[in-house]
Amino acid sequence: LLRVRRALPAAASAAPAGIRPKQARRVVALEAGLPSWAALRRSVDVTALRHQDAEGALTAAALAGDDSRAAAIVARWPELPARSRLCGLLLAAPGSASGFTAATVNEALAPLGWPPLLCLLNSRLHDAASALERPRLAKALIELGADVNAGLREADTLRGYRTALGASVGRARNPELARLLLAAGADIADGPTLYEGSALWEATRWRDIESLRLLLAAEPPAWQVCHALPHALQFNDIAMTRLLLGSGGDPNWTKTAWSFGGTCLHEALALGNDAAVVRALLDGGANPAQTDRAGRTPLATAICLNRHALAALLREHGAADAEVRALDRWVGACFAGDEHAGRMPAERLREADHLWLCRALRRWPPVAPPGSAQAHPDAARLLLAGGLDPNARDDDGERPLHLAAAAANEDAIAALLAAGADVNAPTFANRTPLDVALDHGALGAAERLARSGGTTLAPVADVDFDAAFERAADAVVHGETDTLRQLLAERPALATARSPRPHRCTLLNYLGANGFEHWRQKTPGNAVAVIDLLLQAGADANAVCYTYRGGPEEDTAGLLTSSDHPRQAGLTLAMLAALAGGGMRTTPAWEVLIALHEGRSRRRLAETAAAQVARAPAACGLALVASAGLGEEQLALALLDAGVDVNARQPDATTALHQAAFAGDSTLVEALLRRGADPTLRDDVHAGTAAGWAHAGGHPALAKRLG
Repeated sequence: LLRVRRALPAAASAAPAGIRPKQARRVVALEAGLPSWAALRRSVDVTALRHQDAEGALTAAALAGDDSRAAAIVARWPELPARSRLCGLLLAAPGSASGFTAATVNEALAPLGWPPLLCLLNSRLHDAASALERPRLAKALIELGADVNAGLREADTLRGYRTALGASVGRARNPELARLLLAAGADIADGPTLYEGSALWEATRWRDIESLRLLLAAEPPAWQVCHALPHALQFNDIAMTRLLLGSGGDPNWTKTAWSFGGTCLHEALALGNDAAVVRALLDGGANPAQTDRAGRTPLATAICLNRHALAALLREHGAADAEVRALDRWVGACFAGDEHAGRMPAERLREADHLWLCRALRRWPPVAPPGSAQAHPDAARLLLAGGLDPNARDDDGERPLHLAAAAANEDAIAALLAAGADVNAPTFANRTPLDVALDHGALGAAERLARSGGTTLAPVADVDFDAAFERAADAVVHGETDTLRQLLAERPALATARSPRPHRCTLLNYLGANGFEHWRQKTPGNAVAVIDLLLQAGADANAVCYTYRGGPEEDTAGLLTSSDHPRQAGLTLAMLAALAGGGMRTTPAWEVLIALHEGRSRRRLAETAAAQVARAPAACGLALVASAGLGEEQLALALLDAGVDVNARQPDATTALHQAAFAGDSTLVEALLRRGADPTLRDDVHAGTAAGWAHAGGHPALAKRLG
């Protein structure tokens, strides 16, 4: 509402070609969750509120963090905090915990349906009085027996769940509340899996050092600390970086947001972090030789972005210029604004190489501190002229034209359109470049796009469609094919639609059982039939989404091959085969595994394995390691019988023994050892042996056996 209120004076002004003011006003109202412009004006104007709507209006203001509106509502209806238990808790009014007993302290309060403690902690009102009173009220509720590990479903984050602990840090923004909850037994693992939405995520997001120290002292899961480290780099915050490194954050962690599968060192260079941050990572064990998914070392990334001072620092720590390609130096010349950069070198390009064009057009860094660098318009022009793809899609699902529209960069829009950019390509959120321009109030850019054939895909919110998508997602994960078939018949667009949640999954992506709301992470026994139904309805077997920060591996195949749910159901390879039949892009290793799966079903496994080893020996080595990770002992042994090296390694140097040890598969571990697997081999990312991987997987007995 704060954003909408600021927009009100300008909302009726001149609109771009093809967009009527009435349409624009309705879009603004629907974006605010209200059915009409008149309803929006009434909601902003407290004096127009009816008495029976006051509780709902105050609830909305508290959850939105609109202190001034909440104060105005209370000024008009001062009895509201005493009359409504919910309003009293949201306002942290003194005495609002006194009406509860041990029998009622965990009962849901209407209309939110949350227990009292969650109502108290999820209010975003941050006036001085509530900041002082809220811990007192929380303590009173906890002493009555409030569940400190209660949580609620929400749609704001990837995991779709928020605990009391996460709310205390991210919503109430009060370290004292976090201290109270931890002392009362709040689980530091913080509810269902995924980092985004956890208490640690909130503390890092808000640069809340006090809460971060409290949470780290309670020893959260190591993977959450590792996720927090690249998150902290987005703020160029040396204090958070050092704190997280000192608490077990891995500087070679590759779940990064901006470095295309690189390490935290790549991330720091991409974000333009200070030399102190880069030095802290290097001192903390960052490997300057590790590569991102385009094969670039941190030094190559520094050269691409024209960050020569940081390149010098990397050389001091052993980085060699032999790692830098001619293509990297050409990209660096473009980012330096060198008008003589010319055409890009004739080298084999990977998908991530084209994304420098997106980098040049994006506001940079993405969380820009005062005085930091912004977009690189000269670099964008030179990269485009040099031959980069004007339709390259970055990990966020955006293309150069979307980024130019968001930045109101009309020169870049003209150049991209002239180079063949798709004027109506959608983002993960189903927004065309014209939609993006309108979203950002870039009227000149919108007019240019409209004249070039640009259209809008989502001019109004469709609440009914979103609800239908949610029903369809439930049907997918529960294997309810009759319900799914009916929904697809009623709304065929569901087959290719995306969730309104931040991960933007398609229905087919949900079968990956990975990276989204926890209650939907499951694999139905008829998953293959569900895949076939969706593919027949027009689903894209290669659709990617924004789970795990996006990227080319965030498609259904990438999600399900890294998920334990299809593995436990014994369906991973059957699902891969079904996807391949529907046009899924395959890797050589997946092709081998699918062939072995089909050979097994025909009782010709040994013959198939021998044929695959003869056809693609290198791919069979990769398939061996993958089969161990999937728990496919029969396939792994068939490959070994056909002559595959038991110590074959993935690009990160992991072996089948590493994977079996991490999964706790002692039977396969023993079989691999009998065939000569070397337990002393270390991977290149964590320098871990199979024993270390067993320990990391939570299998101490197996770790002892391998050690």
